[in-house]
Parts: sequence; structure tokens; C-alpha cells
Amino acid sequence: MAAPVATKEARRSRKKPLAQYSETICGLNASILPAVVLSTVTWYLLRYVVQPLFGPDEYYIDEEFHVPQAQHYCRAAFHKWDPKITTLPGLYLLSSTVLVPFMKIYDTILSLFGVLDHDVLRGNDPCSLVALRAVNAVGAPACLYYAFYRCQLLIFLNENKKTKIAKWSCVFLALSVATFPVIYAPYSMLYYTDAWATASIFLWYSSHLSNETNFLVKIIFGGFSVLCRQTNIAWLVFASIIDVCHCAEQCFPTIKNSVSIFSYIQATIIEFYHCCSIKNKHKSKKLIEFFQKCLRVTCPNVIVILSFFSFVVLLNNGDIVVGDRRAHVPRFHPMQLCYFVVFVLAFSLPWLLSQAYFKILTSNYVSKHFNLANAFREIHNNTSKVLVVTLLIIISGLVYFNTIAHPYLLADNRHYTFYVWRLLFSPGKPVFLRYLPVPFYACGLWLVNRTLMQSSIAYRLAYWIVTPLVLCAQFLLEPRYFVVPYLMYRLHSNKQFTNSHTFKAAFIEFIAYQVFNFVIMRVFLYSPFVSSMDNTGRLDRFTW
Repeated sequence: MAAPVATKEARRSRKKPLAQYSETICGLNASILPAVVLSTVTWYLLRYVVQPLFGPDEYYIDEEFHVPQAQHYCRAAFHKWDPKITTLPGLYLLSSTVLVPFMKIYDTILSLFGVLDHDVLRGNDPCSLVALRAVNAVGAPACLYYAFYRCQLLIFLNENKKTKIAKWSCVFLALSVATFPVIYAPYSMLYYTDAWATASIFLWYSSHLSNETNFLVKIIFGGFSVLCRQTNIAWLVFASIIDVCHCAEQCFPTIKNSVSIFSYIQATIIEFYHCCSIKNKHKSKKLIEFFQKCLRVTCPNVIVILSFFSFVVLLNNGDIVVGDRRAHVPRFHPMQLCYFVVFVLAFSLPWLLSQAYFKILTSNYVSKHFNLANAFREIHNNTSKVLVVTLLIIISGLVYFNTIAHPYLLADNRHYTFYVWRLLFSPGKPVFLRYLPVPFYACGLWLVNRTLMQSSIAYRLAYWIVTPLVLCAQFLLEPRYFVVPYLMYRLHSNKQFTNSHTFKAAFIEFIAYQVFNFVIMRVFLYSPFVSSMDNTGRLDRFTW
């Protein structure tokens, strides 16, 4: 009996790592082919659906600033800058670097065949509006898919069985992220910074997670992500915190034995206190070893972080934003964290509900009730009841003292947040309406925290430091600010890709997002309204 078992174990041990399976699934290239299909579909939507409705020169909101600025860069007029633009020029540099050489090659090929004429893509400008939109449509979703898919393989390399189901689950989760409604519809088909700001941070993160990535490549990807959006610097800090924590765990094993964030911090403080003691020379050597390890693993991120803060302090008068500073003054806004967890709750529903359904479907009557009750088991004990009541009181206090609105939120009726705010929080509404979402805020915080319990303490510590730091300084309520924190959460929110139920849940999530995208795009394209922001009679469109 022992021989067959040994043979089976030997066959299992001969299986290749998940990363070696990443190239093909059933003969298909899982990292490249879906990205190419996604680029093609998005380009088709831009070329044959969006562009005919907009016309060749009709800007949408912030494109009024982004498009002329990109065209300055295409003409090498780098000294020209629109003071209304708040972000660094990462997108404009990318656009000019890609489009100008491409259009020269394109024109040369056409001229060789004698067919150089007014082309829809080129127009009279290598950086025409549709060409600039194509930089987003063709590049950003594909890069985001590739980067997120690669991140999954790198994170879960040693945590999953090497099955086709696991890989297809990764494919559909990466597709869901690449077509995430808040950045895909319609911003991936417009010339906005959001699509590339998101794609660039995961391109950097995938390079950061890989030990094989060149040192210089990590610096370039990190720098490019910050050039696309300044707040991306926080995620370089996030990764550096995790790396420092892992170095501490390697040098001081007692830290790794911690069971909670608080005990982790306590153990770290104790270890460093002993290291600073003059009498303990062995611990002092450990401290030197710790700093050497930290410098080695965090050096690419530290170079980018120090460069960015040098720019802020020395060249930008201490401001993060580079333009329109009066409208983008940082303000302490902890309610943003509450809005964020509701955002997480809403966009996690397809995944959570489908997972719960498949668990119930495959369990017997007794385990059904156990599974349903198990999710809320902690709330039924006395300690958790006290924590829940305390949490509800704190959130209610935040609602009372920190329900604040940016002037843009109150004035711009092109965004869905304008209508949500007017429905629940406007001065003319009953006060109790603003307290109705409090249970959802608490539930969302509970969900995020419980989900992150699957991850290491180092990851949870870094996430709960960086996410409030990114969100709570933002005065304006803007769903696009929640995208990267949500996707970082989503990346680490599931450690099991090994069964068919997980694959089905990932597929259902992808379909749900496409239905959402269809609705958003249909409203955006086919339900315009006459602008009330001026007297020109122009048409505006609804979006995030």
C-alpha cells in the first residue's frame, strides 16, 4: 500500500511551480493574450462608439486641461504648464514618448505606399484628441491586467495548488480589475490620468514583488507611478513598511511570533530597546544587521521617496499638488475612511455573495446554519458587542462633526456623488438620514479588517497606516480616490484559488462588473443633459 502513495507523492513533487504555468492555460498565453484582447475591445469602443458621439474636438471636463498640455509636450514645449493641472506630467511624457515616434513611423510607411492622407487617428496633429485617448484605451487596461495578474502569481506562488482552476481564477480576477467600473467606464476611453495612475502603481508593485527585477527598473517604474499621480508615493511607503517589518522578523524572531498588530508593535519596541542598550553587544550587532538588510531591500523605493520629497520641499513650496492649490488644500477628513469601506462593501458584493452561495450549495442543512452564523460569531460574545457599540458611537461622532463637503461636490452635477450627497447629506434633508449609513460603515470596517486577517501582520499594519493617510487628507469626496486602496485590498483578500467555486465566483464578479460598465457607459453616452453650470447650452454627461 505504501508504494502507490509514494508514487502519487512523487508525481505531485514533480509538478512545476505556479509561475512556470503562468505562460499558458490550455495552450493560451494567460498573461499576454487577454491583455491584447482587452486593448482591442477598448480601442473598438473608443473608435466606433465614444468618438462618433463626441466628435473630433469635444473635450470632456478635465480633458480641457490635459489635452492641450499633452500637445505642448508632443511639440517639445516642456516649459509650458497649465496652472490648473494638479498632477505631475507622467501621462503627458508617456503620450509624447509613444505617439510622436509612432506617428512618424506611421506617416513614413504610408508615404512609401503613396497613401498619406487625412487619417482618422492622426488628423493634423500627431497628438490629436483621439490619439491621446487611444494611449489610455489601448495601453492602460492591458497594462493593469498584466501587472495585476503577475502580482497574483508572485504573491500566491507558494500558497496555491498548481491547477488550471487557480490560473483561470487569477485571469478573471485580473480582468475584473482591468475593467473595474470606476476607472474603466468611461475614463479608460477619455484622456484622464486615472487609468494610467492605477496601471502604473501595479506595474511598479509587480516589479517590486519580483526578486528578478532589475534595481534600475524598480526605480523607473516607481518614479513613473509617482509622476502619474503624487499620492502613489504612499504605496511605495506601504511596500517599504512591509519590507522593513520582514527584515525585523528575520533579525528578531520574537517579533514574528506576535498574534496581533498591538503585540507586534510591542515586541518591536522591546527588541529595539534592548538593541540600544550599551551592555548588550550581541543585540547591537543584530541592529546593524537589521539596518543593512533594510537598506538593501528598500533602496529603490527609498530613492524614489527621497527624490519626491526633495521636489516637494525644495521646488514646490512644500505642496503635494502642483497647480490649482486653493481648490486642493489638504483637510483632515476621517469620514473618507467610512465612505471608502462602503465603496469596498458595494464592489465586493458580487464576489462575497457568489462565494457564500456556492458554500451553501455544497453543504448540508446543519453546516448551512453553521456557515451563516460563523461569519458573525464574534459579534455574539460580550467583548465584540462592546467593540461594536464603541465603533458605532465613534462613527456617529464622526458623522456629526466631520460631514463636510467640498465646493466642487456641491456645485458639479455631472458626478453621481453630487446626487448621493444631495439625497442624504444636504442641509434641507432630515438630520437622521446622514446616520442611516452608520451600520454600513461599521459593517464595511469589519469586513475589511476580517478579510485582511488572512494576510501577514506586516501587511495589515502597512495597510492601516497608508490607507487612512491617503484618504483622510482628501477634502473632496471622489470615488476615484478609493480605487488603488480597494485594489490593493482586493489583491490580498483571497488566498484560495484552488477550487471550482472560487473560479465561478471570479467569473461572476467579472460578469457583474461588465453589466455595471454597460449601464455606466449607456448613461454616459446616451443620456446627456443641458449644462446648468453656464449659459452656453452645451451638453454634459453623467459619470463618477
